[in-house]
Amino acid sequence: FRSNVTTKIFTGHPNERTNTTSTMSDTEKHDAEASHDVQLTPFTLFRYVASIGMLIFSIIIVGALMFTGNTRVAKETSPFVALIVCILALVWLSMIEGQQASLVGLPPVDPDLYKDSHPLTYKNAALAFKGDNLDRY
Repeated sequence: FRSNVTTKIFTGHPNERTNTTSTMSDTEKHDAEASHDVQLTPFTLFRYVASIGMLIFSIIIVGALMFTGNTRVAKETSPFVALIVCILALVWLSMIEGQQASLVGLPPVDPDLYKDSHPLTYKNAALAFKGDNLDRY
């Protein structure tokens, strides 16, 4: 059994949409959906629970150190200032890591594809790809 599926494809500018029709059997649809699922084995569940447990433990330890004044920032200012500095540092670090991952994955993409729709990304990528900037980053 084959069914027609209408798929929206974005080309060029985000406001331009092209509808195409593709045929995919129900088995192919199920296989495509199943390929993205994670098999929940006992070992995988243990890893998930252990990871979340270690994350909660780390957050408690760092928070306790801040609020007992055992960090330099908390000792010299306030535990709340230390908490805000820590949160801002984590946000900044996540943005830098995201940018680095994007810059590593972007070179194979033709810059003309995103030049008009994402001008800031185009300028940022042009600067990063100039010379050996990406290698030094």
